[in-house]
Amino acid sequence: MDLLSVPFELSTDYAVLRRHARETLSRWQEPPLVEDALLVITELVENVVQHTGKGGELVLRRLADVVRIEVHDTSPEMPRSLGPDPRRIGGRGLLLVGAMTRAWGTDPHEMGKSVWADVARAE
Repeated sequence: MDLLSVPFELSTDYAVLRRHARETLSRWQEPPLVEDALLVITELVENVVQHTGKGGELVLRRLADVVRIEVHDTSPEMPRSLGPDPRRIGGRGLLLVGAMTRAWGTDPHEMGKSVWADVARAE
């Protein structure tokens, strides 16, 4: 299994995280999924920053048929996907994540939680 782990703070420039992810996915020979993965990464990291006010850790894992994107944070609060509402600004990030991935979910743990999303690898 291949792995990338990058801690991030509130002040971290998302472009740095995306660059690490792009370089790793290119090294793993996964160029078809780069753009989808970068959007998912941005949404998941933004959720951590917006809803916890803290940093976290971005982890990419290359598995047999997916690249798993994980974002770990210290908040015990689980994210929830809100239905579309034309009166609300924002709140559509997890809808995008769900539409662009094979699956996504959350795993609570002693120190907070992990939110993960699986982007299908090219056949």
